[in-house]
Amino acid sequence: MKKLSFMLLSLLAVTMLTACGNEDEPDNKQTLTSIINTRAIVGDDVVFSQGSAKVELDYTNMLISFTADYKDADGQSHSLSTPSMKLISEGGAIYTFNATSGQGVGSVLSLEGTIDMNTGMLWFRFLSGSTEYVSTSQLLYAYTTTNITNPDNGNHGSHKQSGYLFALDARGETCIMKIFNFVSTLNGAIDAVEVQYQDLTVTPTATGYRITAPEVESSIRGFYALTNVDITLDDQCNVIAGSFKSNGLEFEFSGNVFNRE
Repeated sequence: MKKLSFMLLSLLAVTMLTACGNEDEPDNKQTLTSIINTRAIVGDDVVFSQGSAKVELDYTNMLISFTADYKDADGQSHSLSTPSMKLISEGGAIYTFNATSGQGVGSVLSLEGTIDMNTGMLWFRFLSGSTEYVSTSQLLYAYTTTNITNPDNGNHGSHKQSGYLFALDARGETCIMKIFNFVSTLNGAIDAVEVQYQDLTVTPTATGYRITAPEVESSIRGFYALTNVDITLDDQCNVIAGSFKSNGLEFEFSGNVFNRE
């Protein structure tokens, strides 16, 4: 197994998983910190909270463990501390892990999760009482297909070069959206390695998030403004489907948070 790669993270200034500086740490182990966004779900009711997690990876024994902060459906703060869990390869850079209450996770009935060793994307879900919790690092969709259409003449194109990052604020009300490898025309050429958009509206749901904006300017002044932004993160954030308009063209994109191919 390779150590966690931060190639994509170096392009994205918003923190997801970052390595802790511990010079005494053995080469076969890595400790990381992460922003963690959690939805406490009871039926259709959702309570959002943002905390932090400390993640430890043991590459020799293929183990993961972490502690993470979260709030329950009543807004009360808690800390989840897991045992060392076996990392199970699902192909490529994707590894899954799981634990039960009999394995030292306290009142948590069951826990399952996934980590992408290429992007640093971390996802986990657990049950406590009648409440389901779904937690993620800041959401990066690196495995997407983007379709671009010119509505005036019907010309269209498709590519898999772009990725989409959503960095939620502490209240889960707004987010920064970053598009990397942004292709703004039908010629297929990458026009900007990274474009950032501020203050999109976030609505937590029982299955993920909805992200919208009637119009939003880009970090590259005078270029790549978007309108009609409407994005759904669904299947507990495992899939993305969205659309927006820019420069007279219509964009639609879809994909997965993890690439299991």
